[in-house]
Amino acid sequence: MLKYTYYTDPFLTEFQTEVEAVKSVAGQYHVVLKDTIFYPTGGGQPHDTGWIDGARVLDVFEEAGQAVHVVDRPLTQGPVELRLDWGRRFYYMQHHTGQHLLSAVFANTYGWETRGFHLGENYTTIDITAAEMDEDVLGAVEQKVNELIYEDLPVVIHLTSPEEAAKLPLRKAPTVSSDIRIVEIAGYDYSPCGGTHLRSTGQIGILKIMKAEKYKGMTRVYFLCGKRALSDYGEKHRLIVEVSALLSTAVPELAAKVKADLELRRDLEAQLAEVQSRLWQYQAKELTAAAQHRFIYHVLGGNSVEEAQALARHITAQGPYFAAIEAGSRLVIAQSLGEEPHCGKLIKEHALPLGGKGGGSAQLAQVFFHDSCNLGRFRQFLQEYSAQLTK
Repeated sequence: MLKYTYYTDPFLTEFQTEVEAVKSVAGQYHVVLKDTIFYPTGGGQPHDTGWIDGARVLDVFEEAGQAVHVVDRPLTQGPVELRLDWGRRFYYMQHHTGQHLLSAVFANTYGWETRGFHLGENYTTIDITAAEMDEDVLGAVEQKVNELIYEDLPVVIHLTSPEEAAKLPLRKAPTVSSDIRIVEIAGYDYSPCGGTHLRSTGQIGILKIMKAEKYKGMTRVYFLCGKRALSDYGEKHRLIVEVSALLSTAVPELAAKVKADLELRRDLEAQLAEVQSRLWQYQAKELTAAAQHRFIYHVLGGNSVEEAQALARHITAQGPYFAAIEAGSRLVIAQSLGEEPHCGKLIKEHALPLGGKGGGSAQLAQVFFHDSCNLGRFRQFLQEYSAQLTK
């Protein structure tokens, strides 16, 4: 185990030490310090960032028993001052300690183990050995976790031997065989861990479970702690208040209001679809009535390919017709003449060589052109082709 000051005092934000070695690697610099307050990536916890004098710390990793600091400019051997990005560190400490507490409640209450842990910049997850988990369980676990936060239980670090660790009720087995670091939450949880942690559960502030989903036969639980949970609540509260004002509805009635509005919208959409279908049917009848032969070419006012497809289908439903409906840069072709022409083959053999992109079946196909001139060339082809086809 690395023995640096970030373990003995994780709340230290400034520190003086010495540069022992510097190596240039791919435009960056790898720095080894005599001591450090920067935590290297490990144990599910990402690395710290900050500054070594004027150099920005971009990454920290462990290599050959040393913490290697990746910085953006060269440093020379000798004394330096370290400044930690405290916001990032405290975020990780709140969530890492919160993870211990959450995993302990799942284990102590339901016997479920934590098999996976991801501590990210925007959310944190744990994978619990429960095939499924209902909202009542999640609510009960969240309640218990926050009760333990309110109790402000001390978080104590023990550095033990394998023999001493064997006497403790560890939630999981250690992965090292000497200098085993145990994080204890005041008699409630004992877990081997190399991360940085808070002094007490009260410093977590709050833990909020965001959602749970099935994952590889287990349940993945998403949660936020402390400052990030408060920020998330603030943003969601702002949105709820804004929606409440827009809908002129009190917050407690918002869900019912939105549900009613969605049902009304679905009804209106169904009515609109029926009206649109009738419109296409009427327009198809007008186009076929005015047609002098079996080929109909029509240009829509808009660029909706869905509308073009609908009109083409309605035209071919009127009888044996070959229809081409232009909508902006797209062209839909459809036919009800029989086996020929094959719409998809026409696109493949005559539109794609012109730079078009598309395809389809024997009865219906579509193509898109970036170049309007090439669309015009394909239009000309269809008119010449249909003249031969419908003689």
